[in-house]
Amino acid sequence: MTKLTPIRATVRPLDLPQHLFEVELTFPAEAVASGATAALPAWTPGSYLVRDYARFVDRVRRVEGRREWPLEKLDKQRWELPASKRELTVRYRLYGNDLTVRTNHVDATHAQIIPAATFLYLEGQLDRPVEVSFEGFPTAWKVASALPQKRGVYAAGDFDMLVDSPFELGTFRTRQFKTGGTAFELAFTGDHNGDEGRIAEATKKIVEAAGAIFGGFPFKRYVFLFTFTPKLRGGLEHKDCTSLISDCHAFDKSEGYHALYQLVAHEFFHAWNVKRLHDPVLGPFDYSRENPTRMLWFHEGLTSYMEHLIVLRAGVVPWSHAAKELTRCWSEQVQRPGRLEQSLEESSWDAWIRLYKQHEFSPNSSVSYYDKGEAVAWLMDATLRAGSRGKAGLPELFARLWARHGEKGLTDADVRRAFQELSGQDPAPFWGAYISGRAELDPAPLRRAYGLTMVAKAPWESLSAAEAKDPAAQRRARAWTGLVLAANGPSVQNIIPGSPAAKAGLSFGMEILAVDGWRTASSGEAQRLLAEPGPGGKATVLAADRGRVFEVRVPVVESPDRSHGLVPDPRATAVQRATFVAAYGQPFPSAPVKPGTRR
Repeated sequence: MTKLTPIRATVRPLDLPQHLFEVELTFPAEAVASGATAALPAWTPGSYLVRDYARFVDRVRRVEGRREWPLEKLDKQRWELPASKRELTVRYRLYGNDLTVRTNHVDATHAQIIPAATFLYLEGQLDRPVEVSFEGFPTAWKVASALPQKRGVYAAGDFDMLVDSPFELGTFRTRQFKTGGTAFELAFTGDHNGDEGRIAEATKKIVEAAGAIFGGFPFKRYVFLFTFTPKLRGGLEHKDCTSLISDCHAFDKSEGYHALYQLVAHEFFHAWNVKRLHDPVLGPFDYSRENPTRMLWFHEGLTSYMEHLIVLRAGVVPWSHAAKELTRCWSEQVQRPGRLEQSLEESSWDAWIRLYKQHEFSPNSSVSYYDKGEAVAWLMDATLRAGSRGKAGLPELFARLWARHGEKGLTDADVRRAFQELSGQDPAPFWGAYISGRAELDPAPLRRAYGLTMVAKAPWESLSAAEAKDPAAQRRARAWTGLVLAANGPSVQNIIPGSPAAKAGLSFGMEILAVDGWRTASSGEAQRLLAEPGPGGKATVLAADRGRVFEVRVPVVESPDRSHGLVPDPRATAVQRATFVAAYGQPFPSAPVKPGTRR
């Protein structure tokens, strides 16, 4: 097989405080001998939304010495390259001022380079190697990347590998550890109030717990890119690395560490689930358009559950925290109106146009394959455990799929087959209820497998002892109109379909000016006044819609809202207790977990 000559890419700063940088690409003569089309990806794998990265690109031109020619733009993200008997160099400017794990961000303190948002590829030549170098950045800056490098040149075997390898440049801090024959590197960017030694130690335990599921690691080197900045959280998986963003002020409480550990576990588990073990649609990719799949519930939803299991087995998060997170998720899903409208398969397929492009009515018409998928994964794990008398759960399902399919591609039929083998049950009823169907979540498998009972509590059942004796507090706790207000003011964020507020004509974006003659300056005041009449009463609401003020009477009914908690059965059998320990690596709980509250 003829070895392809690589494309050479050079990245240079133009004006870091203004978030401007430049990319120069030199295409070998063999690649452009007959002309070619250069394109910028419209999206990046792992984030299922067309982001139109080309909107950040301008001044695209061919360069030869001091001479420059603009390239003909064919559409929003493609440029025509002329035929050339020699190397052809293209240079262009980029703007990067969006600090997420999916977008470029450069300033005077660091540069985060996301390859999909940065580098053009040649259509029909995605298998051509790419070599990346950096010039002109501050001399004190280092580069963190999962790509191998030699004398400052980072080599990607093809464009897919390049896209899967983000770069972090700056004065970041580093830590390393080795386990299971693999070297792990951690790069920390940004100030924060956490303990990096503690984070590194927990990360080591997390990767060991995940690796134990699969009998080792499918790589010899892996890089964690940690970025800390106020009020942000997110992660994006790659084959040999992951990008993580965390709130820099979150670590004054243990919950801040727990949230970061869950994020680490989630993205690291993706090194198997989706980066290697995946629906064939998800690689090789078409970077120009959507790549829809019905299996994001498996790749993301099951991973959202596995993050809890991994941090529990690693011993870095207590069961009490994980249980609260799981029951909070459960509470949200069983009360989300969209649960009756959209299945997990439909949510997966429509991710590109619905999950990442939410509108006001979305909670009433859709579910998230992340959150609903997490709850269904919990039930799937319990169903597997109950069917195998505690011998197998989701970890064993993943291990079997990995051993059987590896990186060869994975279908829904493959998952069903493994489920049937491990549980001894026909998968059709489970899939029909929860994956292709819209059945209500049934907590019975949690009790059968683990000896855990899901208990629902009404708002008035969660009152303090003193409030429970107060008739007015009881009346307000029972009240409900179906009106969901924004956190930053008394404007309507959502209206539950069929609710009293919906029947009264209130709708999205309206402002609640007063209730029963009392001015409402905040959403809290509005909700308190709406609850005052109690079930059976009515509230007079003064509202504004696009500047027009009007008045409606809103009936108040008893609240259907419920929070959920897990109660361990003191009479749980030895098999149930052993199943819990085998699944989570922690002792069977001795005290009830308080109900989770809605987010």
